[in-house]
Amino acid sequence: MKIIHLSEAYGWSGGAAQALFLARELRAAGHDNIIACPADGDLGRRAAADGFRVVHFRPKRDYDLKTAFALARLLDAERPDVVQAHHPKAHAMGLIAKFLARHKPVFIFTRRVSHPIVKGRFARLKYTSRLIDGAIAVADSVRAQLIECGLEPGRVRTIYSGTDPERFSPRPPDPGIVSELALPAGLPVVMLIGNFSEHKGQHVLAAASKILRARGLDFALVFAGRGTDSPELKALCAAAGLPADRCRFLGLRNDVERLLTAASVSVNAAIKGEALSGSIRESMAAGVPAVAGSISGNAEIVTDGETGLLFPPGDSAAMADRLGRVLTDPALRERFSRNSVARVREGFSTAIMGRRTLEYYRELLSRRAA
Repeated sequence: MKIIHLSEAYGWSGGAAQALFLARELRAAGHDNIIACPADGDLGRRAAADGFRVVHFRPKRDYDLKTAFALARLLDAERPDVVQAHHPKAHAMGLIAKFLARHKPVFIFTRRVSHPIVKGRFARLKYTSRLIDGAIAVADSVRAQLIECGLEPGRVRTIYSGTDPERFSPRPPDPGIVSELALPAGLPVVMLIGNFSEHKGQHVLAAASKILRARGLDFALVFAGRGTDSPELKALCAAAGLPADRCRFLGLRNDVERLLTAASVSVNAAIKGEALSGSIRESMAAGVPAVAGSISGNAEIVTDGETGLLFPPGDSAAMADRLGRVLTDPALRERFSRNSVARVREGFSTAIMGRRTLEYYRELLSRRAA
């Protein structure tokens, strides 16, 4: 089987990572993968270094006709069995290219966010066009959104994004990370991994931390992700009265599996857009208990009271209560850790994601042949 993966992702992101993970799993199963993305971007460079054929694809907007014609020529030249769009512009471009091309592959798009779907005639066509053979939602909550938008339930499949359990697994604290963070021995570490933005909710964690410190709890805050070393985030934490010697602002990191060895609890504080938190999946795989907002698919991986604790998104007081429970109860952390590792390995690994996606491809191809 030949698959073309479409993505306009330039910088590294969870969606870009999932596209590459999927291509690796499909290649391991004996299938041919072409990745159409910005060749000079992070996904393009990593895919090429990993031995994949990369075709430059960088649409300027959702309806970039020049790029669509070029993509249509690629479809006619390569004659793929399946085209999967991993991001919004790729979704729109793939539809137009399939309309223009003589060769009509199975076309699938993946939706990875829980933002409300834009209303309007063209937006509705983008999701309900008969050129779409199937859609992959990364959580049941996202699938429900797509069905509400007008997709037939039989054309939407939930396939959870995957985490590599070999890379993310329980292990002792990494000496290099312990040295880098330079925190007092035994001090609990609350870690939020995610790019700095209002949507990701770092301000919610800062407010919850202020509440906990007022209750006498001592702990460290570690932020990692694009922009988390910015003056803005440092000022936000200072305004919340958080001691500078208890905060670490690391910026974008490529060694998250090492960072997590120092974490006592992992937080997802997103207030908008999150579908199925990659940082929470990775944390749970590494045996780090999760405290997460019950936004979209987070409640599908974090089973409240079994693998972590959930709180209403944006509610800093509720977050403080949940964090306080986890930080002050080592036995609870140990139970959450054990259950979390099992949960990811049983339902959220990259191997499971790859197998379920391949099964979906075959099902859609067989429907067409019938």
